[in-house]
Amino acid sequence: MRGVGWIGSLLLATACVTAHAQFLDTAPFDVPAVSATAAPDDAAAVAPGAGPEAPFSLTYLDLIWNDAKETARWPLAWDRNDWRNLGLIGGGLVLTGAFLDKPIKRAAQRGRNHGSDQFFVDVQRFGTKSYELPVVIGFYAYGAAAHDDEAKATALDGFSASIVASLVTSVIKGVSGRARPNTGFGPGHFRPFQGDQSFPSGHTTGAFAVASVIGAHYDNPWVDATAYGVASLVAVARVRLNAHWTSDVLGGAVVGGFIGHHLVEFNRRWRAEHETAWMPELDTDGQQLLLTWRY
Repeated sequence: MRGVGWIGSLLLATACVTAHAQFLDTAPFDVPAVSATAAPDDAAAVAPGAGPEAPFSLTYLDLIWNDAKETARWPLAWDRNDWRNLGLIGGGLVLTGAFLDKPIKRAAQRGRNHGSDQFFVDVQRFGTKSYELPVVIGFYAYGAAAHDDEAKATALDGFSASIVASLVTSVIKGVSGRARPNTGFGPGHFRPFQGDQSFPSGHTTGAFAVASVIGAHYDNPWVDATAYGVASLVAVARVRLNAHWTSDVLGGAVVGGFIGHHLVEFNRRWRAEHETAWMPELDTDGQQLLLTWRY
C-alpha cells in the first residue's frame, strides 16, 4: 500500500466492525431480560415525566455500579450462537494480526512528519477522558437547557460506558500482555501478566464506547457518521503514531462498541424499573448540598 492507502484500509475495517454492530441493532449477542422490580404499567406511567437521574446523585452512582455488574455477568447469559459470534470475531482479529498488522504498520510509518503527527496526537485525545468529558458534559448541558431528556441520558450513559469500557480494557490488556509495535517486538509477542498492554487499544475502546452510546440514542445517519467517524480517526491515529497494531484498534472498536450499545439498552430498562423505587439523591443547587428522596 502507498500513500494514505493504509488509512483507507484501516477505516474500512473499522467501518465493518461498526456496520456489523449496527446491523445487529445492539450487538451480536442477545441482551438478557432484566426482571422488573415494579409493575410495568406503573413504571411506564411514571417514566415519561421523570427523566434521567441527576449526574451527582446516589441513583446515578447506583446505575454505574449496576452497569459494571451487568457487563461482568453478561457473558454468563450468552448462548451457543453468541459464543460462535465471539469466536468468529476473535478469529478475524487473529487473521488481521497474522497478515495485516506488519504491512499496515510499515505503510503507516512512511511519510510521517510533524504536521501530520500533531494532527493525530490531537485526534487521539477523543479516546481519553480529557476529551470524552467535554463531549458528555456538552450533551448534558444542552439537555438541561433544552429540557431534552434524551440528550441528558446520552451524557449519563456515555460517561458510564466509558468507565466500564476502561475497566474491561484494563483487564484484557493485563491478561493478553501484548507488546506494542514501538517496542521492536512483532505482533505475535504476547506475555500474559508481564506488563505489556497493547491489546486492545484503550483510546479506541473509549472512543467507540461513547460513539456507540450516541448512535444508540439518536437514530440519525449524520449523528452516526460523525460519532463513528471521530472514533475511527482515533483508531487510525493510534496506528499512525505507532502506539498500536491494527488488530489492537479493531479489538478496541469491538469491545467499546458492544459495551456502549448493550449498556444503553440495559439502562433504559433499569430506569423504567427504578422510577417507582424510593431512592435518596445527593445534588446541589450551586450554593448548598441537597439530600432528597425521589419516588
